[in-house]
This record gives sequence, C-alpha cells and structure tokens, in this order.
Amino acid sequence: MQSNIESFQIRVIVLINAKQGKKQELLDLLVPLVNPPRKREGNLIYTFNSSIENPNELLFDEVWDCKDSYDKHYRSQESVELRSKIQDLVSRPIEFKQYKEITGH
Repeated sequence: MQSNIESFQIRVIVLINAKQGKKQELLDLLVPLVNPPRKREGNLIYTFNSSIENPNELLFDEVWDCKDSYDKHYRSQESVELRSKIQDLVSRPIEFKQYKEITGH
C-alpha cells in the first residue's frame, strides 16, 4: 500500500521559457510529445499552453493519480531525452512545481 504522501492526486506545473527566436524550434520538439503522456498509466490531465502575456513562456499542466505515476513519467527515457534536447533552447532552467488539491475536508 502506498504511503499517504503518495496516495493523493498530484498536479505538476512545468514552466518553460524559450530563448528569443527559439520558440518555434522548441515547439517543434514539444508538440509531437504531448499525446504519449496522456496515454500513460496514471495520467488524468496533460495540457500544453502558451502564455498570453509572454509569447516565449510555455506551460505544461499535468494531473497524475499519484506521485509515483508522475515520477515514472518524469524518469521515462522519452522525458529524460527531451529535457536534454531542449536545454539550449530555453532562457532559464525549466521549473517543475508540484501541488496537491486543497479539498476543505
């Protein structure tokens, strides 16, 4: 049985800032890789967004059934390779933020 810390749904926000002039190159790498995680075990939501205020800012909004499912996705060969490929296209390190829902119970 999973420990309490891993048994709740986890929302992961991933912020990616493209270097000036590199957004399209970054999109060319990221867009084809949006659908595969949606089919991974434990994925509930996986969306890819572009900021209205800052056109070079991209955001992945992910919801996983538990932290273990997200960790498997994060450690997958595809994810590791992608993070390596995009390092030269981003203006600052990729931010990964993890949240749990406040339910009021």
